[in-house]
Amino acid sequence: MNKVIITTDSTADIPADIAEKYNIRVAPLHVLYDDEDFTDGVDITPEYILRRYEEREQLPSTSAVTPEEYRQFFEGILNEGYKEIVHIAFCGDMSSTCQNAVIAAGEFEQDICVVDSRCLSVGMMLLCLRACELRDMGISAKHIADTIGDMTEKNIGGFLLSQLEFLHKGGRCSSVSLLGANLLNIKPSIVIKDGALTVAKKYRGKDEMCRLKYMKDRIEEFGDQIDTSRIVLHTTCDLTEKEIKGYKKELKKLIKCDEIIVSTPGCVITSHCGPGTFSLFFMLK
Repeated sequence: MNKVIITTDSTADIPADIAEKYNIRVAPLHVLYDDEDFTDGVDITPEYILRRYEEREQLPSTSAVTPEEYRQFFEGILNEGYKEIVHIAFCGDMSSTCQNAVIAAGEFEQDICVVDSRCLSVGMMLLCLRACELRDMGISAKHIADTIGDMTEKNIGGFLLSQLEFLHKGGRCSSVSLLGANLLNIKPSIVIKDGALTVAKKYRGKDEMCRLKYMKDRIEEFGDQIDTSRIVLHTTCDLTEKEIKGYKKELKKLIKCDEIIVSTPGCVITSHCGPGTFSLFFMLK
């Protein structure tokens, strides 16, 4: 057994088969409806969140993994025989999850190295997969953490939103912005920059055409800088398999890459971005 293990938070949106293949352990955040406390990816699904909003117009709030939950999480892994942990955490500027993991890690004598991913969603997954490759080369946890920390600036990602309703309900979008976007059929793209989400280009028109243009723009923007070993196509659970296959086919026309991973946002991202969310994530060379 390799003495080093890679862990992360549920906001990394790692598909279950990939988490199992690379032996990545996931600490789940909380999804809250009034007095109901659900565990992200355990007893609640993105489908449930969309269905509940459609039926009741009710959205959940989310909360971080607590220091005590992290302590138990790390302790359970160490009790399995692992000697070192590299934990790749949700962006520290967006959530207290990273700081809570640091607090918990400080209670152990073993090397538990917490890396602030400076991103979210499958941007975290890309860093986890890089960390697993380093782990499999026999590199120590501290060296892996240092290397991954240096890679965070090469992590490119963002979201194309189909609508602003969820952001508005969550208090992250004004009524005026919502009305304007609805009247003009605007789909904003959001990028991750300096640990924060920022509105970038705005698209107008039907979802399909906006998504195709968004992919083309992102690929052309970074061009030869893109590391083509792995690209992630990330879409909310309401898109059909046929639609996703179509977008994957179009992506292959735009860029030749070794692997395209198709994944679905978990409960946290879904509750903030809403249905029809579409995104592309990749690393730079």
